[in-house]
Amino acid sequence: MLKPIEQSHFLNNKCDTLSLPTISMEDKSKIQILGTGGTIANITGNYISAADFVPIDALLDLAPEEVTSHADLSLTEITHLNSGALTPKVWFDLHDEIMLQSNSSNPPDGFVITHGSNTSEETAYFLNLVLQTDIPVIITAAQRNIGKLGSEGFKNLYDAIRVASSPDSKGKGVLFVANEEIHHARDVTKVAASRPDAWRSPNFGRIGDVFDQVRFYRTATRASTTKTEFDISNSSISEFPLLDVQIVYSSFSDDGTMVRAAIESGAKGIVCAAFPTCSPAWPDNYTTQGDALIEATKKGIPVVLCNRGISGFKPVKEPFLNGQTLRPQKARILLALGLMETNDPLKLQQMFDSY
Repeated sequence: MLKPIEQSHFLNNKCDTLSLPTISMEDKSKIQILGTGGTIANITGNYISAADFVPIDALLDLAPEEVTSHADLSLTEITHLNSGALTPKVWFDLHDEIMLQSNSSNPPDGFVITHGSNTSEETAYFLNLVLQTDIPVIITAAQRNIGKLGSEGFKNLYDAIRVASSPDSKGKGVLFVANEEIHHARDVTKVAASRPDAWRSPNFGRIGDVFDQVRFYRTATRASTTKTEFDISNSSISEFPLLDVQIVYSSFSDDGTMVRAAIESGAKGIVCAAFPTCSPAWPDNYTTQGDALIEATKKGIPVVLCNRGISGFKPVKEPFLNGQTLRPQKARILLALGLMETNDPLKLQQMFDSY
């Protein structure tokens, strides 16, 4: 079990305060913050090793008082790395810690995960599929590191704590909060390199905002958390075939070389970031990517077609599976979880229709 860090560790060294509303002691929610690193915890501007990121207790040491006084906080350090360095073990550790605390005799009112921006949407979607709790789980990140002009990390953290504290967040699945916007884990994607407004939900839009109040405008209809069929409580990382599900990209005149390389390497599943019409490359009079993908399905390897753009989807013909509006990196996660249960294309397609 990961050891929580006592709140007393972050009572000193506050940054300049933010002009944000405070909350009375009797109204405070209990929020557990789980740290994984990322730009929100970056102090050097480099992203090479753990030394470039502060642990979660040190991050809260630096936070304005409004951030730490809004709720009764407990802290758990999962890791502190850039999000491109994270592995499935971090996902399983997050799952196990959240479920441990959710099922305890004194569970928190909400969870906040601080995360690197690049893969925050993937962590959010994985947890959205596997967590068996209705307690709010909020992921937040930053685009500018601590001390950099215009750094927005502490404001995002403050807003994430507010959303986690809101009773309206319960049962809505895993959410992502940044730039005063609330997005659902399934739909959100990062679309810009360094701007605070980097996250969008291109197909359906954000589900709420965080201004003077936490406001929700809609609820995502796809199944989340307690309404999914994925319970990994008794599963090991070795049973989760994420690293055996490969993503290939459709481009002009692609001849299928990468698809065949995936087949030869023992891929258990393939996700194709296909053209916006959800079709792979089929160059005339050449060996084609489409032929290679059909070859994969004949070998029993499920192939999911997604849109390489950011919105919309088209019907997909057999033998391929339709990834619908999922981004390819999220289709990979769902396919990997699905393969833990079945290799039947019909059942796998039902999962993509449901989640």
